[in-house]
Parts: sequence; structure tokens; C-alpha cells
Amino acid sequence: MIDVAHLNATYPKYPITVADKGWVYGTWYCPTAWMRSHFYGQYPLTYLKRVLALFPSAKDILHCPSGTITGPGVTVDLICDDQRKPQHIAKAEALPFADNSFDLYISDPPYSNEDSKKYGTPPWKSRAAMNEAKRVLRPGGHYCLLHVRYPSFKRNDWNFVGLIGVVTGANRVVRLLSIFRKPSEGRAE
Repeated sequence: MIDVAHLNATYPKYPITVADKGWVYGTWYCPTAWMRSHFYGQYPLTYLKRVLALFPSAKDILHCPSGTITGPGVTVDLICDDQRKPQHIAKAEALPFADNSFDLYISDPPYSNEDSKKYGTPPWKSRAAMNEAKRVLRPGGHYCLLHVRYPSFKRNDWNFVGLIGVVTGANRVVRLLSIFRKPSEGRAE
């Protein structure tokens, strides 16, 4: 389902993203310097388009927490206000969806307790959110987590398939896109 060739063809002016020995890796420069921020912590410019280009065959997409994203896909967040208008209000660790509902789950949660306070949400529960992501993803589906840390995960539950650095400009925190695949049969390979 990961299609690095499609991503690289879609963005021919950017350095390539590499697929090698079952891993996807690279660095994406997604500038924000000239872009007026509409919402604290919003996706960097071109980030979502690149993720979607990496998974062009994904039909059922989940964004959680969704922030200001409006799609494509289903949006979930804890807050509904003037800027955040999710389709569903729920916690990432207790999603209102049946097992095996999605092909792709894209997540950009609060990175710290301070970030959670800015969003008006409780701190992110990474392990519980990953467990729930595994439940709602179809076998072979992918979980894409944008964060400043490489997450701890159960190696029996996930196939780890990629790391992409996301740089937004000078003197800014570099984020990391960690990509996991739900095993097709029970345990990770």
C-alpha cells in the first residue's frame, strides 16, 4: 500500500523518499516561514498532501486527532469549536468505529503536556492510542504518527516500516513521521 514511486513522481522537485529493504525513509522539507499559522500545531505546508501521495490507494482514511483537517477521510477530535470541526468527538483510545474500518490512520497529537494545555485536551496516551489504532485498522493498514519522539510500541503488534524527518524551517523543532503497518495475520513479521 505504500507507494514511494507515486510520492516521488508527484513531487519531482523535492529530494526523493527512499524505499529500501522494507523501510521507507527520508527528509521532507515542509516550510512554514511564509505561511500564516491558522491554528497552533497545524500540519506543516505540504505534509498532508505528501502523506496521501505515499498512500494513493487508501480509501478509508482516519485523522485523529484531526485539529482543523476537513478531509479527505473521517475526522475525530476531542474538541469542536470555531476552528476544529471534527465529524466525531471521541478519545483516540476509545474510537466509535468497528474493528478493521480503515486503511490509513494519520495522527498528529499533542507532543507534550504543555501542548495539550494549549489545545485544551488531556495529555496524549500514546500506547493506548496505538492499541486503538491497531483495532480500527484493517490488516495491512498503516498508522502514520507525526511527533517529536519515536514512539514505544509492541513489536508483536506492529511492523515498523518507516521514518521520515519533517523539517519546517531554521530554529524549529524537527518532527518525525513514524510509519507502522498492521500485520496481515496476527503477529508482526
